[in-house]
Amino acid sequence: MNASIGIDIVEFESIKDKLTKAFIHRVLSEEEQAIFYKIKHKQRKIEFIAGRFAAKEAYTKCYETFDRPLNFNQVSILNKNSGAPYIKSDYRPEDCLKISISHSKHYVVAVVWKADDAHA
Repeated sequence: MNASIGIDIVEFESIKDKLTKAFIHRVLSEEEQAIFYKIKHKQRKIEFIAGRFAAKEAYTKCYETFDRPLNFNQVSILNKNSGAPYIKSDYRPEDCLKISISHSKHYVVAVVWKADDAHA
């Protein structure tokens, strides 16, 4: 197994223009939608979905290809009790994945990397 990395950056303004029910259902898993619909502040909703979108793009870039077509709504980016994000996916569940998401005023960036082994 080889280590690999994927990175993506998303501008909040581009997500704001796409924030439709169809887009939300295409990008967010059911678990993520449950969180998304509880968020009250519109800007925080944009930040949430933009972060998930960037993380899932980085996830696809990390692997380049999958055995079957990847649907974003079948991958969840969730948070541990500490707040640290993690990926929940059935596409390659045996892999040790690490993820980082960072926001600025106008952008969100996400990095996903696959370690060589489970001890990384």
